[in-house]
This record gives sequence, C-alpha cells and structure tokens, in this order.
Amino acid sequence: MISATAAQLENTRALDIALEYNSQNWPVFPCRHEAEDVVDHETGEIDTRGPKTPLVSKGLNAATLNTSLVGRLWTRFPDALIGVPTGEKIKAWVLDIDVPPGHDDGRIWLAEMEARYGKLPETRTATTASGGRHYYWRYTSVVKNRASIGPGADLRGDGGYVIAPGSVMADGRRYTWDNDLPIVDAPTWLMDLVTPKQAAAAPAATQSYNHQPAGNERYVEVSVEEELRTLATKSAPGRGALLNATAYRLGRFVGACLLSRSDAEAGLYAAARSNGIVAKDGERETHNKIRRGLDSGISNPKQIPERQQSDDGTQLRDTGPLLAKARRKDDLRAANDNVATKEDATTEAKPFSIFDWPSSRFVGDPPVIEELVEGTIPRAVPGMIAAMGDTGKSYAALELHRRVSFGSGPFEPPIFGGKVLSTGTSVMVTSEDDSGEVHRRLAALDKKGHRFSEGDKMLVVPLPSAGGPQAFWREDRKHGLVETDHWKRLCDQLGKINDLRLVTLDPLASFAHVQINEDPASGAFVCASLGALAAETRASVLVLHHMKKVAKPIDSLSDAREAIRGSTALVDGLRLAYALWPAEEKRGRAICKDLGVPYSPNKVVFGGVVKANGAARRIVSTYVRNEHGLLVDCTSGLGAAALPQGDLIEKLVVAIEAAAIAGQPFTKTGSTGLFDNKERLGEELSGLSRHRLESLAQQAIEGQRVVKCLAGGTTPKWLDVPTGRFAQGLGEFRKGMARG
Repeated sequence: MISATAAQLENTRALDIALEYNSQNWPVFPCRHEAEDVVDHETGEIDTRGPKTPLVSKGLNAATLNTSLVGRLWTRFPDALIGVPTGEKIKAWVLDIDVPPGHDDGRIWLAEMEARYGKLPETRTATTASGGRHYYWRYTSVVKNRASIGPGADLRGDGGYVIAPGSVMADGRRYTWDNDLPIVDAPTWLMDLVTPKQAAAAPAATQSYNHQPAGNERYVEVSVEEELRTLATKSAPGRGALLNATAYRLGRFVGACLLSRSDAEAGLYAAARSNGIVAKDGERETHNKIRRGLDSGISNPKQIPERQQSDDGTQLRDTGPLLAKARRKDDLRAANDNVATKEDATTEAKPFSIFDWPSSRFVGDPPVIEELVEGTIPRAVPGMIAAMGDTGKSYAALELHRRVSFGSGPFEPPIFGGKVLSTGTSVMVTSEDDSGEVHRRLAALDKKGHRFSEGDKMLVVPLPSAGGPQAFWREDRKHGLVETDHWKRLCDQLGKINDLRLVTLDPLASFAHVQINEDPASGAFVCASLGALAAETRASVLVLHHMKKVAKPIDSLSDAREAIRGSTALVDGLRLAYALWPAEEKRGRAICKDLGVPYSPNKVVFGGVVKANGAARRIVSTYVRNEHGLLVDCTSGLGAAALPQGDLIEKLVVAIEAAAIAGQPFTKTGSTGLFDNKERLGEELSGLSRHRLESLAQQAIEGQRVVKCLAGGTTPKWLDVPTGRFAQGLGEFRKGMARG
C-alpha cells in the first residue's frame, strides 16, 4: 500500500491508508484537508488554519504507531490528510519541489541544477496535490528541515513533515505515488547543497555582498546566537510575536551584508520548530512570517559601531548594554506600536507603502495582552488611579508596588480588583509624602522585611526628601508643550531596568506644569508621553489623580468616570482609569455592620475600572480601611444588599449572557424567568426579591445591555446580550431545556 498507485488508492478510506503506513513503521498524524477557522483559547481570537496544517495540538509530535489511536483519530477526522514526519522516524528525508500558482516554480531550479551537476538518480517519488513532487532520499542526520534551498525548493528533514500519498484535498486533488522504487542515497551534489555549511553559500548567485570592515564578526555572532537561543526557548503565549521581532532583527544584519539570508532563515526556522510554532501554525505559515520579518529588517540595515580595542587587541567596550539597547529599539519598531517614541517625535515620519501591509501579513500567534493585575490593569500601558480626597489612593498604590516587587501571599485579598500576575521591579515617585511617611507605611506593609533583602526591586522616591518637586512637563514660549530634562533623565534611568513592571507618579498635577484639567491639548500631550514610556519599558505606567466632589452620591462606574477632574482628553488618552470614591454614610454604616467592624467617616470606599481599552472586569469592589489606614478589598465577604445598584446590574448581565451561551437562556418572567431560576444567578443575586430582580432586568433592557429575542416563536422573550447568538438569530437550545 505504501507504493500503491492512484487507482489502487482511489476507493480506499484514509483510515485504512493510515493504518497501512503504520504497518510499514511510518508514524502518522491527521492534517486539515481544507482551511478552517478555529478559536485560539489563549487569546479568544478566531484564527484561520490553512490546509495541510495539523489537526492535533502537538502537530507532527503527535505522529503515532499506535493503531488504536490512529483509528480514533481518523474516526474523528475521517477526511483528514495523512501527515508523516520526515527524517529519522521514517528513515528518509524529502526534497519538496513546488509549482505555481502561489510559489516559485521549483522545477526550473531543479532543471538548472541537473543541467549543471547531473541527473538525479531514480528513487521513490510522489506527486503532490498541487502538481509538485516529493523526492524521498535515504535518511542522514545532517539534513535538517529548511526552507528555500532554491526558488520553489524546500527540505523536509528532522523536525519536518509531508502529506503522504493517498491523502485527498477537499477539492478532490490527490497525493499519489509515482513509483515503488527503493529509497536511495541522495547524490553528492545535492548533499553539498543541502548541508548547513554549504547552505550559506547557495544564494551567492542572486545576492551580492559589500565589503565590511573587520571587527564586527564577534558582535554579529554573539547577537544572532542570543536572539535564536531566546526564540528557541520561548513558550506560548507570545512566541509568534517574538518570531516576527527576531526575524526583523536578523534581517537588519542581512541588510547590512553581515549575515546571509539563508543562514538567517535556517536559524529562525530551527528555533521556531524548537518552540512549537511550526507544529502549531504549519510550515508554510512559519516560512511566510520569517520571510516578512526578514524583508522588513533588510529594508532598515543595521548600523554597527566600530569595535573599540587597545593596541594589544584587548576588548575595551562591553557590548552587552549595546545589544540590549538595540534590541529594545528593534522591538518597538518591529511591533509597529501606535504610540510614537521620543526619538520618533523629533524626526520626520518615514513614508510607507500600503501594499506592504496586506492582512495576510498577520499570521501565527497574535501578540497576547499581558496583565499586571488580573482583569483590571494591563501591562505596557499608561493608566490612571483617580480618587476623591482622603480615600487612601497613595497608600493603596504603595501596597500594589509591594506585591509587584515582593510577591503576594495565597490568601491576600484582591488589589485594584484582581490578583497581581506579573512581578518584577517597581518604581514609585511621590511628591506629597516625605521619607518619614514612606518609612511608616512600608513598615506597616512589609512586615516580613522583604525590603531588606529585595529592596532593589521596590524603589520609592519621596521628592520632599529628595530635592523637592520636579516638573516633568511644562509649556515653553518658543517650543510650546515640552518634556523637561527631569522627565528625560527619569526615562533614561527606567530604561536601564530589565524587569520593570510598574511605574507610578503621585499625584499627576505635581509633575504636569501644564493645563491638564482645562486644555485638551495638554492632556493629550502628557498621555502620549506616558504612553511612549510604557511602550519602551513594557511596564504599566500609572498616575494618581484627583476626582471632584459631587452633589449627588456616586452610584455607578459611569458616575465615577464623570467625576474625574480634567478634560476628556486626559481620560481618553490613557488606556485605563480606575476610580475610588467614599461610600455615603448610610451605606457605609450598613457595610460596616455587615462585616462586624466599627464605622468611621471614609471607612468604606468603592472602586472599579471606569475606562479600559479592551476587556476589563467592570465590577464595583468594596474596600474597608484596616487599622493602618490601608484599603482592604472586602467584597467577597458582603451580602447582596450591600452591593451598589450598578454592580448588581453588571452581575445580572453576566449571568444572562452565560445562560444564553449554554443554550439555556432566561426569560424575564414565568417558569423560565429569572426569579424562578434564581439558583442559576449566583450568590449575590439569588437572595433578591422577585420585584428587585425583574426591576434590574428591566433597567438592563432599557439601557440596551440586554435584549429580548425571538427563538422558535412569535414573541420576543428570550434574554441575551446584543452580541449574543440568540440576539443574532443563531442560538440553539440545549436538549432538555424547558421552553415555556
């Protein structure tokens, strides 16, 4: 069967063919016979996986000789193509000759090589679904999986795979054996082309190299080795974005004629194979990402500094900081961040071509949003913590810094709405608290004395004791709004911290000597400056800010947002705003009674995310001051009666959405109504009265947070969120659901 003809295979099930390969000691795994949209569970994004990509998460590493498992796999995927790993596992490597459309014509390259070196010997070959050809050669460990040894010619060795004959694409095109010849050794001239040493010289006919001054070889070697080692050991999430950035950086060396493109491609592909990108995205997508990253880097060649040596050849300059600085700049450029860096702000923007940015460029793992605090504070963004006077925002921010720098205990309550997920160095600059106040607060927070052993991880600068207040932004008569030398000096120092996670300025008004509260341009300027720092350092950059006193008590997150001081540009220009406001006396007393603690003015404070660019946990948290004045999240210990109205509506919307997703949507009233099924609503809502529940539902409907939907009837009654499947007419009831 392994060498069966197309006619013999035409009416044979893919499962039977896969089992036949197993009987010949060829392990197999299933691959897609057509493109498929799948949900990436790491990001929630819908990702299109191309034909011939693995259907199992481990990719070619899932190739098996277990016939029972093969049976289960092809029962689950009866139309799957048959993937086989090349190299040692099948004792063969493959020369893959592609044909148009969509590829260079490998037949032309092969004909040129045969005319120059002699005809290929006869060996086992197969015709691919696209009309290309696979040449099978006896295994040797020196042949690795690699792209583009010539136009339209690829290698499939250790770490690669091919689609085996007998496989049928969705459109009916087939992979077939051409013959049943034995698999023989590749000719010497072909081996010379495909071995790693010779691969670097292969492109010489099509790429010219300029002379480079001596002295840069070690710099390039160390940099490339470090880049590829970092990429090869990178795990998900973020490995796809790192591949793009690494290809860009190596492309800059190629563009400077310091590295051959084939060496760069080979190293990048080997690293992508090691970290699992190839198995996840497939070979073609990985090659495309490498090609695009290299092309982008080649267009911006690296400028290498002259090596500094003494007369006896002793190295005088440490290139480590130089490499790190160059890498940070390249990361920013490769990521195409929307926020301009300070360097960009002083130079004219470069022209771009719209044709360089087709949507097909964005393949593989998308950049993953990393979080500093789960559900509320992302990393690498500028944000704000706004609060009314005497709410304890500075003390709470200091506690956040302690957890980021020294870690959190397993039983500590949430802070700013969630759990700290990312730890490292944090820097807080306060213009209101002197060293004595900072000392007292740290003594209360850091009872285990982490600051004595890990003090360099948490840096707190009390400006009243460190030279006095400083302006970071001001208005210059000649140049308008400017960043001061104080700000630039701070940014330079922050840029030297490799694991910086959090920067806080307390309060913003002390550092911004511009009209941030009245002038939208000033607010936008400061926000852009903060955003550039966050992008460059990959840290969360927070500013503490004030809220104005309001005549009517704040009852929702939208009310809290309206109470933040300043122009809308200030809040809109930041990626995150978290607000803190005191509870009115009546509610504060009820909460203290519920918790069994004595009441005092400003004892109880509410807080929540009032602005976020993206998904965020928009739940109002309840904080109660402890004996040291620190705000402690006590939300989980409260009953539903103490929760704000807006919080209850948020929880109800979440419950309604979850029920619809599960195929068991609620109605507002009746046997499938909210009250009659309140045990499905969660602890906070299940204790409410029928009137209160239905009143909350009506408010959610009037606010268009929830809609009534038709589903198999003539009356809109089933509840869902506006973007839900029932709202779109696509919802399906789960079997057994009572439909009223």
